[in-house]
Amino acid sequence: MKFLKTRFSRSGFTLAEVMIAMGIVASVMVALLGMMPLGVRAVREATNLTICGRISQEVISNIQQSSWADVMKNYDRKTFTFDNEGFSIKNGNTSKPSFEARVTIPQENVSIGKTTYNADTLKKILVEVEFTPDGIKVPIKAGTKINPNILSYNFYVANQNKAG
Repeated sequence: MKFLKTRFSRSGFTLAEVMIAMGIVASVMVALLGMMPLGVRAVREATNLTICGRISQEVISNIQQSSWADVMKNYDRKTFTFDNEGFSIKNGNTSKPSFEARVTIPQENVSIGKTTYNADTLKKILVEVEFTPDGIKVPIKAGTKINPNILSYNFYVANQNKAG
C-alpha cells in the first residue's frame, strides 16, 4: 500500500497556478514592449543632439583655422550640408543631406560685461544646425514658434593673426 500512495502523491503545479504565472509574465512583457518605442526615440534624439553639437564644433573649428580676412567672405550667411553621420558633404557628392549648418556673423561690436570689443578683434558667430532627414525640412507644428529640429549655438572667435 505504501507503494501506491507515493506513486499518486501530488507534486508540481496546478493548471490554475501555471495560468496565473503566465498572466503575470505576459502583463510584464506587454509593459516592457510598450516602453521600447520610447527608448528608441530617446536614443535617436540623443544621437541627433550629439551630431548637431559635433557639426557646430566642426564649423567653428574651420572658422578658427581660417584667415581672419576670409572669415566674412567664406562663412557669413553660408549653408553647409552634412550626411546622417555628421560628415561634411562636399560639392559633387550625391548624398542626401541630413543636417544643415547655417552661419551668421553679425557686423556689430561685441560687448562682454562692461567691455566692448571691436569687430576686427572679436566676432560673434551664430551657427544654426537643422536636422533635415533625407534633405526634407520638417515643418513647424501649428501653434508653435520653435522648430525642435533646429539647434542654435553662439560662439566668440578672436582674431589670432592681428595682421589681417
